[in-house]
Order: sequence, then C-alpha cells, then structure tokens
Amino acid sequence: MEPTIAKHKIAIMRKVFLLSMLLLSIASMAWAQNRHLTGRVVNNENGTVLSGASVTVKGTSRGTVTDADGKFTISIPSNGTTVLVIASVGFASQEVYVEKQTTLTVSLVSEIKSLEDIVVVGYGERRKRDLTGALVSVQSKDIVRANPVQAAKAIQGQVAGATVTKSSNRPGAGYSITIRGENTINNSTQPLIVIDGLMGGDLNNLNPNDIQTMDVLKDASSTSIYGARGANGVVIVTTKKGISGKPKVTYDGYVGSKYLAHVPRLRTTPEFYKLAFTDRVAAGLSGTVFTTAEQQKIDAGQTTDWVDLATDPGLQTSHNISVSGGSEKTTYRFSGGFLNEKGNVLYTGFKRYNLNAGLDSKVGEHVKVGFTSYLTYSDQNWGSQESLRGAFRARPTGTVYYKDLTNPSQNGDIDVNGLAIWMGINDKQVPNPLSDIDPTTSKLQTTTLSAITNAYMEVAIAKGLTFRSSLSASYNTQQIGDWRGTWSKSQIGSKPRTQLDNRKTANYTIDNIVNYKKEFGKHRLEFTGLQSAFYQRDELATIAVKDLPYVSYWYALNTGTITAQGSSLVERSLSSYMGRINYTFNEKYLLTVTGRSDGASQLAEGNKWAFFPSVALAWRLGDENFMMKQNVFSNVKLRMSYGEVGNSTVNPYSTQASLLNTGYDFDGAAAMGFAPLNLANKDLKWERSKELNLGLDFSVLKNRVTASVELYSRKTVDLILNQKIPNVTGFNQVTANVGKIQNKGIELTLNTVNIAKENFRWNSSFAFTLNRNKLLELYGDGQLVDKGNKLFVGYPIRANFDYQFAGIWQLADSNAAKVYKQLPGSVRVVDQNNDNQISSSNNIDDRVYLGTQMPNWILGVTNRFNYKNFDLSFFLYYRNGVQYSNSTLSGTFGELGTRYNSLASLNYWTKDNPSNTYFSPYVANPYRSAINYQDASFLRVSDITLGYTLPKRTLDRLKISSARFYGQVTNPFIFTKYTGFDPEFNSAIYQDDVPSVLLTFGFNVSF
Repeated sequence: MEPTIAKHKIAIMRKVFLLSMLLLSIASMAWAQNRHLTGRVVNNENGTVLSGASVTVKGTSRGTVTDADGKFTISIPSNGTTVLVIASVGFASQEVYVEKQTTLTVSLVSEIKSLEDIVVVGYGERRKRDLTGALVSVQSKDIVRANPVQAAKAIQGQVAGATVTKSSNRPGAGYSITIRGENTINNSTQPLIVIDGLMGGDLNNLNPNDIQTMDVLKDASSTSIYGARGANGVVIVTTKKGISGKPKVTYDGYVGSKYLAHVPRLRTTPEFYKLAFTDRVAAGLSGTVFTTAEQQKIDAGQTTDWVDLATDPGLQTSHNISVSGGSEKTTYRFSGGFLNEKGNVLYTGFKRYNLNAGLDSKVGEHVKVGFTSYLTYSDQNWGSQESLRGAFRARPTGTVYYKDLTNPSQNGDIDVNGLAIWMGINDKQVPNPLSDIDPTTSKLQTTTLSAITNAYMEVAIAKGLTFRSSLSASYNTQQIGDWRGTWSKSQIGSKPRTQLDNRKTANYTIDNIVNYKKEFGKHRLEFTGLQSAFYQRDELATIAVKDLPYVSYWYALNTGTITAQGSSLVERSLSSYMGRINYTFNEKYLLTVTGRSDGASQLAEGNKWAFFPSVALAWRLGDENFMMKQNVFSNVKLRMSYGEVGNSTVNPYSTQASLLNTGYDFDGAAAMGFAPLNLANKDLKWERSKELNLGLDFSVLKNRVTASVELYSRKTVDLILNQKIPNVTGFNQVTANVGKIQNKGIELTLNTVNIAKENFRWNSSFAFTLNRNKLLELYGDGQLVDKGNKLFVGYPIRANFDYQFAGIWQLADSNAAKVYKQLPGSVRVVDQNNDNQISSSNNIDDRVYLGTQMPNWILGVTNRFNYKNFDLSFFLYYRNGVQYSNSTLSGTFGELGTRYNSLASLNYWTKDNPSNTYFSPYVANPYRSAINYQDASFLRVSDITLGYTLPKRTLDRLKISSARFYGQVTNPFIFTKYTGFDPEFNSAIYQDDVPSVLLTFGFNVSF
C-alpha cells in the first residue's frame, strides 16, 4: 500500500507543478503584452501640479495616484487604444485616449472653470456650443485681474461691442457702458443690469470679488427676452455660489499707492512773467501789475507749485474673505469685503463695505430652494468741487501762508486759518486752493446703503418639466450733502450755504418660469415660459439753505435761510409675458424663437402694451461630414438672428398734464396758484429697435486659435424726443415719438494659444469693436438740423459742429485778416462759402461737422504668460477717433494771460514767435472755440501684473490649499496727442481728480 500511496502523492505533486508552471507562463505572457506609461497631472488654470489625483484604466480596477510632484506610473496594454480616467477633488474628471505615447501631461479643469462652458442667456442657461445669438461671457479671473474698484471696468476692452468709459478720476467714480452704439437721444443708453435675477441693479454697488460671471447680451434676439428693458443690451451678473465639499476659506487682499501721472506741466514763475508782462509790453499793451509779494517771487525765480500742495499719493487697500462649502444637498457661500481708496486730492476718498450670503438646498427629491443677499454701504467723499481747478489756475507767483506776506494790506489779503486767502495777488477771482480744499470750507459727500436679495423655489414636476418662482427685491437709500463755507470759491466771504438731497429707491421683480426639456431621436426641444411683474418707487427730498452761522455741514438747517426745497415721488411698473423655444436637430441645426409682451405704466393708454419677437438660426457647419475631411478649421458655426426690442424709459408722467405751483398777480397783489407744467401726449408710445445680426464662430490650428465675428445693423424708430412747438400753444415743447437712428458695426473676438509647453504657456485675447452711428430722421417733419442740441441728420449723434480751425493769422496775412475784421495772432477759421464773412446765422452758416465724441473703433489686447509657478499679464486698450472740445483748454485755462496760470505747452503767437497752433492772448479771438477741438485717440497700458503661486509641496507643509502673491501697476503708460488731462473722458478738472498710476502688492490664499 505504501508504494501505491507514494506514487499517488508524486502524481499529485507533478500536476501541481505543471499547473504552477502554466500559470506562470500565462502571467509572463500577459506581462509581456503590457507597458509602462508615465505622466503628470497639473491644474489647467496655472500649471501647478496636482497630487493625489487618481489615474485608472477605464473599465478595469487597475489604477494609481499621483505623488507630491503630480507624477504617476501605470501599466497599460501595449497594443490598441487605452482610455485613462483622471480625477481629482475640486476638478472635473477627464478621459484621455492613449495610443503610442510613453509620457503624458494631463491638465484638469476646476469644477468652477468647467462651468464656463455654460452661459446665462436670461431666464436660463445654455451650452456655448448651442448659442444662436451674440453673447460674450467675462469670467471671474478676468473680472478681478486688474483689481478694479468698479466691476464695470472689467468689461472695458474685454467685450467686443461694448464701450466702457469712466465718468471721472475721482475715488469710487463709476463707468458708463454702451453696447453697440447709442440707440436713443433723450433716454439713458446704459444696458439693463441683471444681478442674480434682479433687474435694474447697480454694478457700482458690487464687490468684483463676489462676481462669478458677467454675461453680456448684445443682439436683439438675445436681449428681446427682456423686452422693454433690453433695448440697450443686457449685462447678466451671476455672483459666486458654494460648491459641495469641506468648508473652504479664501482671503484676497492688496495694498497700494496712487501717484499723479500724465499731468500736464504748468508755467513756472519766469514763464508766467514772460506771458503776463514781457510779451504783453512787446505787443503794445501795459504789463501786468504785480504786488510786492509777487515781485519778490519773480525776482527770486521762485515758483509755487499749487498742484503739488493740493495733492498727495493716495493709499488704496482692499480686503475680502469668503467661506464656502456644503453637502450634496446644500451648498453655501458667505463673504465680506472692505475697500478704502484715498484720492490724490487731499481729503478725498471712497470706502465700501460689502456683505454677501448665498444658500442653495434640495428639499426632498423634487424641490430646490435658495437665496442670495447682498448688502453694500459706501461713503464717497469728493471734497471741494473747485480746489483742484483752482490749483491748476492759481498763479505760480502766489504766496501760500499769510505770515509770509510782507505787505498784506497792498492787496487786501485776509488770514484764513493761517492761509493767505488771496495769495498776495491783487485779484479776487481765485482764492487760495488750500483754503477751498479744507473740509470745513468745502465738502461734497455721498453715502449709499444698498440691499439686494433674491429668493427662489424650483419644483421638478415631471421628467423634463420644472417650475421656478423667484422674488427679487432691492432697496437703495442715498444722501448727498454739498457744503460751501465762507471762503469757498462760490461764497467768497459770504455766509455758508448747503444743500442736502435724500433719495430712496425700492423695486421688486416677481418671476414665474416654467421650463420643459425633451429629447427624442436626433431632436432636442426646450420651452421656457415666463410671467413677470416689476415695480419701482423713487422718492426724492431736497433742501437748500444759506446764511448758516457756523460750520454745520448739512445739519442744523433751521439755523439758516431756506432758499429751495422740494420733494417728489415717481412710480412705474411693468407687466410681462414671454415664451421661448430652443430646438436642436442632430446637434448641428439650431433654432431659437422668442416672443415677449410688455405693458409699461408710463406710456399712454392704448400704447402701453407692445410685442417684441425674435428668431435666431445657427448651423454647426464644422460637424458636417464634408468638413471632417479637412484639418484647418474646426468648431465652425454660422449664426443669423433678427429681433425687436423696445425702450420706454421716459418720465412716467409724460403722457399726463401736470401742474406747477407759481406766483401771479391778483388785482395788484402777489398770489400763489397753479399753472400747466407740460403738454400731455396721449399718443406717446415705445421706441423700437430692429436688429439683424450675422455671426461666425470658428477655430483653427487644432483649437489653438478661436474666433467669433459679428456683423450687425440696428435701426431705432419712434425716438422719444422733446419736439419744439409754436409758443401760441402756451408751451414750447412736447414729448413725442419723432426720429430714427441707425447703428452698424463689426465685432471680432479672438483667443490664441501662442505657446503651450510643459513649463511655459502664452495666451492672448483680442476684442475689436467698430460701430457707425447715424441720425436718419429728426422730429419727423423734414428738419435736418437742431443746432441747439447738436443733432444733424446724416451724421452721428453727439456731433461736434463748429468753425473749422485753419491756423493763426500771420503778419503776412494782415490784409486778408482785415477782411474778416481780424488781426495777426487771431484764430483763423475757414470761410466755407467764400463770402468774405464768418457767419453763424440760420441762413448762412460757416460752421460745419468736425467729428463725433463717439469712437471709430476700439481694441483691447490681453496677454498672459505662465512659466512654472510664475505668471505675467498685461492689458492694452486703444480707442480711436473720439473728438473732444478740450475742456482743459476751454474750461480750466480759458483766459490765457494775466489772471490764471496756463499749460506750459501752449505755444502762443507773438511777433517773435509766429506760432500757427495757438492764438495770441493780446488780441481779440471771437473764434477761439475752433482751436479746442482735438483728436482724443489714445493707447493705454492699463495694467501689468506679475504673480507667483506657491508649489504643491510648500502648500502641503503649510497646510493650505493655494496661495499666490503678486505685484501690479495700473495705468503706467498712455500715448496720446490730446492735451487735456485724460483722453478717456472730457474733464476740465472741475469736480474731478487727476489721472494716477496705482502700484499694488497683494496675495490670495485658500484653506
């Protein structure tokens, strides 16, 4: 038996051995068919490595994770195509197809970034690839790139078709936005601002750090969904929301300093003496008589730099902190911000405090609720309205302090808080600028409290069918106080006066939206229906008081004499119904049809309601089979749209006759009564804009270059204007629908990836805008010209109409100058009809169209460089063709000669200096206005930023998620021929500040 058992054991061992060898052979064969792939996973936004990212072979359990350097090694089949799935917390997962590569770099896009493929189109969202209208989306990183005080600044040069212009250089000053030209004359040209569903919001009240996207709707098919309120375009602002995950704390702050820049040089004392005395005497006039104090300055060659004394570098700081997070069902975000911007003019500044809260939550399987609330308080102190202009105009021969005057009685000078109020000058026109700049002398302050909230409930009724109801409300209260003390420019020794304005604005919007989506076969259908109600209430109370006994600003008003007071209440409402259908066939052919009906309370009976339709078509040409055979173009899409929108932003009571309380003579005695204020127009109706838009989207070089081209033509009819009527009616004008405007243009948006290496990346963005504006009809009665309002049929609105400058009359032209009753040194203008006279009568007029205050074209260029953990960006902004009547010359330095100082660059005419650019201050110049028109084209280097992002290893040691440090310079360079203070807007430095360069250092960190 034992031999048999032994033989059996040996047989079993032999089988086990053979089986083991077979398995080893199979494993060896399998291993021989695999290979190793190495790679790295990085953040698409900034190139930083991502550790802990999972890398798996799709459809298998084979996988690995990246190390601290973002690197991985994984075994994949040697033959065929392998699909890898790469995922990391906070980033959208990505599938990568691997064929013969041995190394791989994968860039993951953050969850927030991936949302950029979705744009807000009004009462809904769409994929970018499904858009049929003209829309540009500005993302968070582009909004905060240059640390703008106002969010509207981020649109400038980054949205083709939008013209963004600052209103002032003062701290906290806002921006005006015009989209595709000006479509109206008497009404606002500002686009509708929609903040988290609230229509009519104010961008100036928002903290740019709280904004996720700003979607700019440009063509009528896109804006018609807002009907009556979308005539000037729409800017949809979406604030940041929470993302599910552990709480994330983010801080973003900077500190900087503003310095005067691009300020024209004024005349020194020797230069002013030559102008006011030497050259005057040479011209045969008596020289300016200087006081003893001035003569001492002249003899010593001393110059008082009033601008330097009235200004200082301005500190600017910003601090923002946010907390966000949530679960699968509930997400939240809370944030707070503080901005402190000091002006360059002493005692000026702007402070803003922001609080933001948002919550979204799923209640059960079918209900979702949420809210967003925004609270802003701002304090805008603009100081004196006159001090800066006074600093530019004050003579360089002036004395600052009373104690430094040797003979103050010579000019009747007065000691005001230690200052020589008349600066030792025998002229009472300009008081000491440092006196006017003192807050106890002049103060202009605006405080604003604004609250915005939006709450919604969304119910999933059935598959593809949802109902959403939302309530948006805002409340804004603003106080403007204007104090003028005894020694302010406007009072000059009189008792103080003040004015106080209190304004309250409240509005709400109720939207009920039903949305249905259905896919069947190659068809995709979406329907959106809306019922909306809007109400707004504006209250204004104002009072003006004089003869105040002491410095009380706008308090204790009962101590003075009331000179004016009044109050007003304006209410308006809008009721709307809208339907929209989006249809897609085979993912290539797209159709959008929209219809909206609006009823506006401010229009006349019978004309309150209007219907605004639009239709848009798109063809994804790049997805056609015949396009697949070429490799030059991709993502090609053709778009065409047509739509109508309306404008009803008129005085709500223009259709009603109103009364004004006034005095009249009653039997020889004064009495109070009421008289008609305006003539009612019972036929007043909507302004209507009709627009055709053609669009082309495409990519080349394997999507390294993407472009979008827009061609549009818009005609606005039934313009609401104040039409003059015969005085026999008892009125001089009536508000009526008379006039037509046309805007045509081209827009180009271009994004390029110039270099894309592992450690180096260079991206560029271009936004080009060209618009041509023309007034087609005026007042509907064949009238071609309204000179008083500078309106001329066939020309752009906001035209410049004046005499054409032809140089300066020279000595050799004396006889010709006499024909026009002029002298050598006078401004020479063109005699358009060669009748030997310069006339401005209605029958004979030598004034002609000179140019427009609207730009010919605009170009914005952004360049971004990334090298390892470093980033560099700069933004260029060019505006061409704007013509201004230079207010710096006409308003600030209008009297070249004895009274005021002037720009050193003004090369005025004398016999010894026969200038042909600027007139002689010693002869009459009735046509001097012609010399002020200048080309205000400019190229500005708007901002340059250099940043460094901490590497992953350092972040892990510090136990933080991300950190970036940066330095930035804003407005470092400007190139222009314009001789005014700032070519972006026409400022005379009255009620303004000077241009500045801002140097900042900041950092942002997340935990």
